Amino acid sequence: MAIPLPSLEEINEIVRRLDYFSTLAEAVEHECVEANATQSKLRQAILKAAFEGRLVPQDPADEPASELLARLRQGSAGAHASRGRRGRKRNHPETLELPLFAGRDGGSAADPAG
Repeated sequence: MAIPLPSLEEINEIVRRLDYFSTLAEAVEHECVEANATQSKLRQAILKAAFEGRLVPQDPADEPASELLARLRQGSAGAHASRGRRGRKRNHPETLELPLFAGRDGGSAADPAG
């Protein structure tokens, strides 16, 4: 039984294309590895900036976090003892009123009437 083979010219072209695509695949893989490393560093930098309060303008009228934490600790010391192991009850508001979700006319996105 005879098996048809491509011509030598076609074989050389196939090898040339395989070499080209192999090199291209290696380059893409290298770019992906670099992008992944960059993404990881960027994520860490963003989280660090967020925890340092550098992502948004700070309101000088806000109380310092240390004072807020102290106030929360004082106010919740008795609540934890009376509720036992479960901790404090969570409050789930029906709508979330944040400036981020406000409509163009100043109304809430949850309230189309504004």
